[in-house]
Amino acid sequence: MRLSKNFTRTIKQTPADEVSRNAQLLIRAGYVYKTMAGVYSYTPLGLRVLEKIKQIVREEMNAIDSQELIMSSLQRKELWQETGRWSDELVDVWFKSKLQDDTEVGFGWTHEEPIVEMLRSYLKSYKDLPMSVYQFQNKFRNELRAKSGIMRGREFVMKDMYSVHASKEDLDKYYEQVIEAYKRCYQRLGLGDDTYVTFASGGAFTKFSHEFQTLCQAGEDDIYIVPSTNVAYNAEVAPVKASPNPEAEAEMKPLGILDDKSIIGAEALVEALNIPLTSSTKSMLYDSSAGLLLAVVRSDYEINEDKLKAEANVSWLRLADAEQTLAATGAEIGFAGLYNLPDDVQLIVDDSCQDMVNFETGANKTGQHAYNVNWQRDVPLPAKFVDIKMVKPGDISPETDEIYVHQRTAEVGNIFNFGTQKSQEMNLTFTDASGAEQYAYMGSYGIGITRVMGVIVEKLADDKGLVWPENIAPARVYLVQIGSESKAAADELYDALINAGIEVIYDDRDERPGVKFADAELMGIPTRVTVSDRLLKDKRWEVTARTTGEQKLLTTDELLATLD
Repeated sequence: MRLSKNFTRTIKQTPADEVSRNAQLLIRAGYVYKTMAGVYSYTPLGLRVLEKIKQIVREEMNAIDSQELIMSSLQRKELWQETGRWSDELVDVWFKSKLQDDTEVGFGWTHEEPIVEMLRSYLKSYKDLPMSVYQFQNKFRNELRAKSGIMRGREFVMKDMYSVHASKEDLDKYYEQVIEAYKRCYQRLGLGDDTYVTFASGGAFTKFSHEFQTLCQAGEDDIYIVPSTNVAYNAEVAPVKASPNPEAEAEMKPLGILDDKSIIGAEALVEALNIPLTSSTKSMLYDSSAGLLLAVVRSDYEINEDKLKAEANVSWLRLADAEQTLAATGAEIGFAGLYNLPDDVQLIVDDSCQDMVNFETGANKTGQHAYNVNWQRDVPLPAKFVDIKMVKPGDISPETDEIYVHQRTAEVGNIFNFGTQKSQEMNLTFTDASGAEQYAYMGSYGIGITRVMGVIVEKLADDKGLVWPENIAPARVYLVQIGSESKAAADELYDALINAGIEVIYDDRDERPGVKFADAELMGIPTRVTVSDRLLKDKRWEVTARTTGEQKLLTTDELLATLD
């Protein structure tokens, strides 16, 4: 590829409307074009990188006997209504439209439902199982925030794979194969040492899942690692051992009622009552798919809604509004709590509250909070205490009693074990060896191709520009020609590299050496080779490594040997 013929060119100035480092560098280096917030087009250079990432993933998916296909982006409303996921309450990232005949359609944000629909036509017998298919497909998600460049876009490329099995055991076995295949992918992409298999919430897919999280300060996730086991949890599901209550051994005091409508919130309450934060509770009333529920944690913690959703076994939940709160508790928002709680409100209490003595809680009457409250004496003891608290730095793993290691990360992949959930929702069955009809077991497995590209940029780029690993760089060599006498030699070297099967970007532009060198570093090609007038006599070319800056003088044959 001659740079003089390249479709794009580098730019010096950082785009004013782009805040993410990965997109800034990719735009400046001519790899992507920003169409709008969260939407990018990929130039010939950017496409080369994407295709190489895809090829690595393709090879590993083929190695575990998955077959590549491609499904449509436009999807029927009726298909998603079978699982309830057409609802904007359950899935808030839909792009929806209407055909000219008013038929409602959606733009694919994932493809579980469409693959099940296809399988209903092809899956008949246990003899058809197992089967696995994957695709590289543009996904569309109406993200509220799109400020992370290609790491979180509204349109992006994803590899999604779906497997179908006759038994739980076979699905579990394949699920582990996928984990190992994913590890190989990230190792080959240069991310393996910094990528953790992480326990996570399943979001709109399942109750739980596994994510592949790569250490990255520009990422949007937080993981908590158990030091001795290297087990990692997304913050949304990390189990937390509650710290002991310093007042746990205190003698019970007489119950009291604070009647002051102006005092709302934990900080104001502990100040008014002159009590520690660990003697106060935080109560939140939620509406959910199973009705109203009150979640309670000790006030030095926050409620984790992912844990709460899983514990309550609900498909959705949201904070109750003022009208719902008043009707259910008899109090305005800010005064709901454990004291005098109506029996018809489901109660879920965090284990941080278990050893509380003489604590504060809402009295379910506007303006009132109860204090010096004690279990059994003043409020019923819950049937069980559970973990619904949000993890924070410094918290302890209940499994090992170690302090978690907190890391900022970017999600680069996720996998879901559906069991028979999807099959039951959409009636995907097969006939077993005895002739009985059975629900199929399914798994879903995703890798964000464009996101991986963005994470690599964020992790490896330096103050000069992009730094690509050799196996995904758009070219292995950046050839620079300098001077008026060396052009023939540079042309000859260019042809020799091409004939040897080595991808090369040839900077044959009529530009100053400083411009060419700066662009070489900005574009991040692993090896720069300089052919100049002063090097003609010895016919040894200056070879510079992008990562280290190390320089060597090599003949054409020596250069070809090092690149072989």
